[in-house]
Amino acid sequence: MSCPVIGLLTGPVGVGKTTVAERLVGLARRQGLRCAGLLAPAMVDRCGQKVGIWGVDLSSAERRALARTDRDLGGPAVGPYSFDAAALDWAVQVLASAIGDGDLLIVDEIGKLELWQGAGLAPILPRLAAGEAERALVLIRDGLLVDLQARLAAVDQVVFRTTEENRGQLPAQVLDRFGEWPAAKAAAP
Repeated sequence: MSCPVIGLLTGPVGVGKTTVAERLVGLARRQGLRCAGLLAPAMVDRCGQKVGIWGVDLSSAERRALARTDRDLGGPAVGPYSFDAAALDWAVQVLASAIGDGDLLIVDEIGKLELWQGAGLAPILPRLAAGEAERALVLIRDGLLVDLQARLAAVDQVVFRTTEENRGQLPAQVLDRFGEWPAAKAAAP
């Protein structure tokens, strides 16, 4: 068994981190890899404005509203977002079940709710830090990267920076690196 490695997919808000992760999942699945975890695409209104965040279970394709900006969902709040506590509990269960269940775990995304309030997907962080997921890709915005790296310091990490210029090529580059990690770790002393 190789050593666990976590890829940290970072970039500014709105640069396309979730899109990169979606495309990575598609590429990985076409290569016969099993992907599990959670994607969190934007929820947009008829005018194309972001009004919330979906949670999508990669194993079942079940989708739930995690957060909204246009109404109070009764759970924790961060900035303009009101979170649904029951949907967050569901998302944590999706991730908990996915750890060790596939070839690649996707965690979209760790943010202020997790790092500053200890809520949301925060229960997954100790499991990632303990190396329970052999290969994981965790999405994180630039301004929170250092905090997340400190919390996951016990496992090897590789940072992938998403930009408008590289986001088209980044899914294949990330998948190539994931393919290299087990062999590289097996050769390490």
